[in-house]
Amino acid sequence: MTRYEELLSLYLDGDPDEAELNELAGMLRDDSELADDFRQELLIWEAWSQAHAPERSADAFMAALHTRVRAQADAPEFELSVTEKLKKQKSPFLFRPLFAIAAAVVILLSLNVLFNPSGIDGGIVATAEAGPVHLHGECVCMRCTLQKEKRCGKAIRYRNEHGTITIIRLARDPGLRQYNKCFCKGPTDVVVDGRIVEENGEKILQATSLTIEE
Repeated sequence: MTRYEELLSLYLDGDPDEAELNELAGMLRDDSELADDFRQELLIWEAWSQAHAPERSADAFMAALHTRVRAQADAPEFELSVTEKLKKQKSPFLFRPLFAIAAAVVILLSLNVLFNPSGIDGGIVATAEAGPVHLHGECVCMRCTLQKEKRCGKAIRYRNEHGTITIIRLARDPGLRQYNKCFCKGPTDVVVDGRIVEENGEKILQATSLTIEE
């Protein structure tokens, strides 16, 4: 067993201390292949955890991702707080799904790598065909959720016919202001009907109806 495999096993099955987390972070920082393998292991672990804990809601996973987004603004303090929580944790197995992701955030932040699994297009969709659409997806904010812009902007994140998660910006519409919180505090499940058009060289979605799914 290599040292990386030993640290990975300890990370997934135990409670690594600060020195071990830093050692693992250093390995991932210096070896992009190990960093890719680590991200894949996190995805596999999350799937396994969800399958073996049916009572665990998707909110836990989404909350962890939101934690990552907030943490990027103040990484050093975040790292210290997570480390302290890991040290004080008395039952690693009981609470580990949420803390495992939080600890992973520390490592990925130290690498300055965004958690972006394959199959997710982080950019604005450019290949969608113009015309009417009916989308099941999520309300997201270009600033609050995605941190792609300095100003808030409404967008829909959805899985296209090829299975790729993509993002399309919503056309400005005063009628959508009532949904501001759903976007800025999202992601929020939504069903949207509308039409994809091109504006200033960018494909955007003109929504004719938007239904928030409770």
